[in-house]
Amino acid sequence: MSEEGKNGQAPGGMEGGFRKLYWKFGLKVLAGVFVLALIDLLPLPSKWWSIPFLLVGAWLILANLTAMSILATAQHRYRHGPEDETPLRFQDSTERMVHVLSYVVLALAMLATTLLSGPAENIVEKGRFFLLVGGLGGTLAAFVTWWIKRTVPGYYQRNSESRGGAVLGLFLGIVFLTVLGSAWVDRRSAEANATVARYAVQSMGSNIKTGSNYVHLYRPGSKEERFRIQVRGTEMQGLVGRDSLDLRIGTGDLGFTHVLGVHRP
Repeated sequence: MSEEGKNGQAPGGMEGGFRKLYWKFGLKVLAGVFVLALIDLLPLPSKWWSIPFLLVGAWLILANLTAMSILATAQHRYRHGPEDETPLRFQDSTERMVHVLSYVVLALAMLATTLLSGPAENIVEKGRFFLLVGGLGGTLAAFVTWWIKRTVPGYYQRNSESRGGAVLGLFLGIVFLTVLGSAWVDRRSAEANATVARYAVQSMGSNIKTGSNYVHLYRPGSKEERFRIQVRGTEMQGLVGRDSLDLRIGTGDLGFTHVLGVHRP
């Protein structure tokens, strides 16, 4: 019996269906990123207005990344049959190396999220930064994925849940490391040309879940400089009741403006 008869659809048609679904889910992920960027790009009248954007954006990203992971597993099973249970130690040495490095990259990205989230948080043009640098990270991750497929073809042919997690972890790890690493490097270069600027305080608040303190600021007459910064608990105590702040700001080599701290004369 032909392959078309066994599956009910020609192999080319099935692969085309997978590609369409990847595009569909991928575009929804990008839509989620755009919705989150709107929180910083739009002059929202209150911080509570950001909650619907946050919920919709996070749902679009998480739901469709999960769908892409499930789709990848289904595609592997369609191509290669039941799950490959070959232990890692019995696999090709190059496959083992790429597999382990993929999880190392994911672990480094998780560590960087904890240690380097501050520089990424205190960027004035945060929406533009995440769109541009996040896009660069996605392009770099796609190139690495393509390069591995060309040089270690067996890496993607092995059908297993662990391998699927390694592939997805490598892609997301590269994106996160690109964004957070770029923010850290750009902030370091911004410190060399720091200046002082005054901004009006719009509101103050805390994230109940993480305990982080935020100050929402803007420069009157400049919609594009409406943003928020993250501050430590001790700093927050000294800011309560103030209607304006003097901030140390600087522009890094990548062209983004960073809030380096609260200026204290």
